[in-house]
Amino acid sequence: MTNLKLEKFNPSKIYKGQKEFDCNNEMINKFVQKNLKKRVKKHLSQAYVLLDESERFVGFYTLDSFSIAKNNFELEEHKPSGLPPIVPVLKLSMIGIDKSLQGKGLGKRLLRDVLLKVYQISQLAGCIGLYLLAEKDAIPFYESLGFVKIKEDEPLPMFLKLDLILELFS
Repeated sequence: MTNLKLEKFNPSKIYKGQKEFDCNNEMINKFVQKNLKKRVKKHLSQAYVLLDESERFVGFYTLDSFSIAKNNFELEEHKPSGLPPIVPVLKLSMIGIDKSLQGKGLGKRLLRDVLLKVYQISQLAGCIGLYLLAEKDAIPFYESLGFVKIKEDEPLPMFLKLDLILELFS
């Protein structure tokens, strides 16, 4: 899988396979097929797309600026101290890999790029880490990367401290 390239999503470009994208998650599929272009055009999300050697859309993620209330950190062992009531985070809103390529480490490849972007943004603006809402079947994947649950809910709110991300890139 070395012939894949990751590029910033261009809402003016037509991506081969985007309308047929299938990652085995209906909500994500519909988002890619109907809403991704609109969200990027309106500057609500920034997206990055993974293309195969034939330039086919095979994966993507969206990253948003976001804020969460400090009291969302319900689980005491993960509650940051000394924070204002509302804290800035970056949010991994959507991520998906075409079902034909799942299980080959491409999700981790996309997540490494997400973490690099979080690191770069943290050098320019304040944020305390990366936030996401994980579907039940994705929780073990995110936990294996250091994410912790911060509240009991569905989908599960998870968080990765900026300190851990900074360690990766220092």
